[in-house]
Amino acid sequence: VTPAAAADVPLTVLSFDIETDMSLERVLAISLVRWGGGAPVEEVRVAPEAELLAWFRERVRALDPDVLTGWNVIDFDLATLVRRYAAHGQASGLGRTREPDEFREGRKGFYMGSRMVVRGRQVLDALRLVRGLPRRFDDLRLGTVGLAVVGRGKTIVAEEWQSMPELIERKYKEDPAAFAEYCLEDARLVRDILMKERLIELSVGRSQLIGLPLERSWGSVAAFENLYMMALGRQGIVAPTSGVDAGDGELAAGGLVMEPRVGLYRNILVFDFKSLYPSIMRTFNIDPLAHERAGGGAGEPIRAPNGAAFARERGILPGILDEFTASRERAKRDGDAVGAYVYKILMNSFYGVLGSDGCRFASGSLAGAITSFGHLILRWMRKHFEERGFEVLYGDTDSLFVYAKLPSDLPVGECLRFGAEACAAGNEALDAWVRAEYGLASNMELEFEKCYRRFLLPAARGGEGRAKSYAGLAVGEESGDGREALEVTGMEAVRSDWTEAAKTLQLDLLGLLFRDAGPEALAARFHAEVAAVRGGRRDAALVYRRSIRKPLAEYASNTPHVRAASLLPRPVRVVRFLMTRDGAQPLGFVTAPLDYEHYVERQLAPVAEGLAAFGGFSARLPGGARSLFGD
Repeated sequence: VTPAAAADVPLTVLSFDIETDMSLERVLAISLVRWGGGAPVEEVRVAPEAELLAWFRERVRALDPDVLTGWNVIDFDLATLVRRYAAHGQASGLGRTREPDEFREGRKGFYMGSRMVVRGRQVLDALRLVRGLPRRFDDLRLGTVGLAVVGRGKTIVAEEWQSMPELIERKYKEDPAAFAEYCLEDARLVRDILMKERLIELSVGRSQLIGLPLERSWGSVAAFENLYMMALGRQGIVAPTSGVDAGDGELAAGGLVMEPRVGLYRNILVFDFKSLYPSIMRTFNIDPLAHERAGGGAGEPIRAPNGAAFARERGILPGILDEFTASRERAKRDGDAVGAYVYKILMNSFYGVLGSDGCRFASGSLAGAITSFGHLILRWMRKHFEERGFEVLYGDTDSLFVYAKLPSDLPVGECLRFGAEACAAGNEALDAWVRAEYGLASNMELEFEKCYRRFLLPAARGGEGRAKSYAGLAVGEESGDGREALEVTGMEAVRSDWTEAAKTLQLDLLGLLFRDAGPEALAARFHAEVAAVRGGRRDAALVYRRSIRKPLAEYASNTPHVRAASLLPRPVRVVRFLMTRDGAQPLGFVTAPLDYEHYVERQLAPVAEGLAAFGGFSARLPGGARSLFGD
């Protein structure tokens, strides 16, 4: 069954949320939202606990969902419900049988987390599903993810230092209607996030493809082992025993990162290898069984740059990847976005699995073979471009940024056409080299991704290049209409440890720089931001945000964010603070005037300094004593 077919399976899904008192010893309310089968249902009940538990059990049985879900629903909502049902002498029995529900703790060091067994239904924790998305969030709280995905968050919002349970219980006592709406909105948010990101369909697709239940479909190790062991079984081969037959203990190198060539450029072509690691596994037969059989078969084995050897007889893993690649392309042609994505994330997960301690087939030499071939291929392609007279300005894992020395006034269409032709020539040359060097057909495919009409590789302090940091005005290959988009990677404008004032300034300066606004305009924008900060007009944009990852006493130094967190009435995971003339003070507890010169010198000036040399402007800090860029 393909993911395309699986996505059509009609499933009834029930999202629910419980609210408890602060002691977690009483359930105050339960909400539920059903979709996917029958008429949509939205309900919330606030009642005495024993009555509430009985109501929920009977409503779940009456609505009869295939899937139960919620936010942290396994470790909190269902675990709490099972405990409270037992306290009242009631059977939980949320499944399709009368058997009690069962909470199972996860095993330390094992790839499965805690589980809730509800007979006849699958339990999918929305929090865990969101972790599988390629996008990243500031944190994984429901309100944060809801704002990012569907544009709205919780109806009751607490400051980081406030007690959310206290606020909820106060609302329960003082405003029951708002309390009930809060509970219901949590269940709605889960539904809307899952629907927007199509996470139920993706889960079904993965489950059908790898042959595991829905609740285990997102485990990369479980998926790999199930697929690989079924293939081993068909060959009459026994798999290694998990936790007994240990891997070789070798450590694999990471992806290759080339030294950036600092500068401001025009018409930079960006190429990347499509699914590089899966295509390397397919090309060079990187496979656990082929690794075991190296040297015992016909012909010389395939030898990776790290020394690992592989038999030439087609391995199990390359065969699985061949099938997945063909199926993914077919899904893309058929417009099956869910199926195409299922295949993509599974294929890309296999490299990580081979380097994971939790997988019985893991081996450092296997993972190292993949990354060492990745280094070799990226360096080979750089050499190919340089032999054509191009400059490779930067490379990272599977991407190359190429300065082809095209005329600065070349039309967009011509730049894109040139990039496509250079890509085709690169693929042809790579295939010829792989055949000559290894006697193999190349499955690796270089793609022309985009052209940056203007492109900046900034310098770190000391003048050297900053890896994984760049910005540019991009035009995609599919566009061709000249529309440009400002893209920033790794620089201050996209980092969470810089203030909004610094981020806004950098984005504005980059926009001016890329559009040849001139040094006067760049300097004027910087001066205006300094004046706005000093004049108290940008206070809301001066907030720092830092994570607190351990108890404050365990921090070696009393840094500003630690000092600010220590002034709060209770521990926090994230502290937001301002720098004042009395040091760092957390939001809600600011008693001193803001230290505007701190922001000018530590936030605005470094951003401007990083771009000044490229913009050809020099200026002094307005009203300040020190020179910012020299004369």
